[in-house]
Amino acid sequence: MVEGRESVLYALPFCAGTVTGIFLCGHSILYSGNSYQVASVSMLAGSCLAAAAVLAGDRIRHGSRLALAVAAVFFCGMFCWSSHEITDIAAEDRGSPNIVERATAPAAAWLKSGIDALPLDDYGSNALIKALVTGDQSDVPEDVKAAFRDSGASHILALSGMHLAIIYLILTKVLSVLGQSRKADIARFSIILASTLFYSIMTGSSPSIIRAFLFILLRETALLAGRKARPVNILCFALTVQCALDPGVITSASFQLSYLAMCGIYFLYPFLRDLYPAPVPVLKKVWDSAAMSIACQAFTGPLAWVLFGSAPIYFIITNLIAIPLTSALMPVALGAVFLDRAGICPEFLIRGINWCCEFTVWCLEVICTLP
Repeated sequence: MVEGRESVLYALPFCAGTVTGIFLCGHSILYSGNSYQVASVSMLAGSCLAAAAVLAGDRIRHGSRLALAVAAVFFCGMFCWSSHEITDIAAEDRGSPNIVERATAPAAAWLKSGIDALPLDDYGSNALIKALVTGDQSDVPEDVKAAFRDSGASHILALSGMHLAIIYLILTKVLSVLGQSRKADIARFSIILASTLFYSIMTGSSPSIIRAFLFILLRETALLAGRKARPVNILCFALTVQCALDPGVITSASFQLSYLAMCGIYFLYPFLRDLYPAPVPVLKKVWDSAAMSIACQAFTGPLAWVLFGSAPIYFIITNLIAIPLTSALMPVALGAVFLDRAGICPEFLIRGINWCCEFTVWCLEVICTLP
C-alpha cells in the first residue's frame, strides 16, 4: 500500500466537502436559511453513510466500504463549513479578540516597543525587524515593501510558517542540551509547544502560522510517542484539522500558498536535492537552498500568478540571498531586544543588525532592477 494513502483518502474528501459547503451556502442554490439546510442534510447523510460502512462489515467488498467512508468524510466537511457559518451568524461579538488573544497582547506590545527602541541608524530597519518578527508591516516604508514584492521575497516580509520554523529550529538546538532521557523528551516537548503556540497567538494566528504550528505539534507528538513522523500523514492530518477548526480558512490565499509550498518541499524537493552530483559541502548547501526555492515556486507559482497576476523571475537569487540573511537577523534581533531592555546591548551587535537590514534591502532593490 502506498505510504500515506489513507490520510489522503480522508483529507481530500474533507476539503472537497468544505468547498462544496462554501458553494452551497454562498450562492442562491437553496432557499433562505442555506447554512441550516446544508448543516442538517450533510449531518444526516454523513451519519447514515458512516453507519452503513460500519454495520456492513465484511458483507460488502473493501472498495465499497471505502467509498462509503470517503463519502461520509465529504459530508463531514460540508457540515463543518455550514455549522461554522451558523456560528458566525449567531455570534454577537464577532471579530472581538478571545481571552487567549487578550492574554498575549501585552507580550506582543512589549516586543514591538522593544524593537522600536533599538538604536538603529534608520527607523526603516526597526520597522523591517518588527515585520519579520511580529508580522506588523504598518511602519515598513513603501519602497521597502515594493522591493520585497517585486523581487519575489514578499513571503519573507509577511509573517509565514517559515518564521515559526526558524524559531522551532532554534528551540530544538537550544533544548538539545537537556539530553535524551524520557523526562528530557517530555520537558522539550512541553517547552517547544508552549513557546510556538504562544508565538502563533501573539503574532495574530495567520493561516500559515497555524499550519506551521500544527506541523510542529504533530511532529513532536510522533517523536515523543516513538513513531516515525511521515510527511504525507502530517500534511494531510494538519490540513484536515485546520479546516475542521476554521473551515473559512480554505478560502485564504495564505492558507493555499502555505500548503502548496509544503507539497513542493515534501514531494519535489527531495528529488531535486538528490540530483546534486558532487559531494562538495559548500556548494551542496547552495544547491539545497536553490532546490528548495524551485520546489516551492513550482507549486505556488501558478496560483500566485492567478491571484496576483505576476511571477518573480529571479526568485532563486532572491531566496539564496534574503532567506539566510533574514533567518540570521530574526534571532539576533530578538536577542538584541532583551539585551537592550537590560541595558547591556553591545554596540557591535546594533551595527551588525543595522548593516544586515540595509544590505538585505539593497540586494533586493538591485534584483528588482535586473532586466
